[in-house]
This record gives sequence, structure tokens and C-alpha cells, in this order.
Amino acid sequence: MPRIAISEPVSEAIVYTSGSSAPRLDTTRVTLRFRLVCSDDRSLDALRYARRAMLREESTLGVAEDEPSLEEAIFSASDIAWSVSPLARERCREKLEELVARANRALADDSAAGRSARAPRPRTP
Repeated sequence: MPRIAISEPVSEAIVYTSGSSAPRLDTTRVTLRFRLVCSDDRSLDALRYARRAMLREESTLGVAEDEPSLEEAIFSASDIAWSVSPLARERCREKLEELVARANRALADDSAAGRSARAPRPRTP
């Protein structure tokens, strides 16, 4: 079972009023909010490590035009908030899912390595 998970609360839809005399702004932003569920401090450390790795990849490889950077997301111990354009919402969700998957894999690998390190050594005669 994964130690780290995110959930997105139901949010209100963006509503544009028709017939308004105000010009529609193309710079509209929405804030995605996610509840972060971590089982312990090791989980938070794994999440931080995975985020740093993804930020290094963005820095090295760059991001596509109009693609949101993970650097803009605001993390706390229990929440993630990310202000993005409405068209980038799905890509942001994908990035956060990838982040959580990487962190959970790191925890699983660490647990597997810890189990093998704690395994009793065979006795030699």
C-alpha cells in the first residue's frame, strides 16, 4: 500500500459570465488544491527528494512552452497548492501523480533494501 497519496477536493467550476462588458482575460488562473497524505517523516523526505529530482530534470531538459513548472507549486506538510492556467490543469495533475509515484517507489526501494540489510547472515562453518 502506498505511503503517500494526494486527493483533490471537489472544487467549483470556473464560470465566465456572458454579456459582460468587461473583456475576457486570457491570463485567467485557477488554483489547484490537493490534500497530501503521508504516513511519516520518511514519506515527506521521499516526497521532497522526488520533487528536487523532478525540478533538476525541468532545469536540465527545460519545460515545453505553456507547461507549468513544478517549482511554482506550493507544498506544505499537508497540502499542495498550484496556480496554473485552466488549460494546464490536467498536465499539473499528471506531474503530481508522477511525483507521488516516484516518492512511493523510493520508499519501497528503501524498505526492500532495509529488509535485506536486516536479514540474518548465513553462518559459515
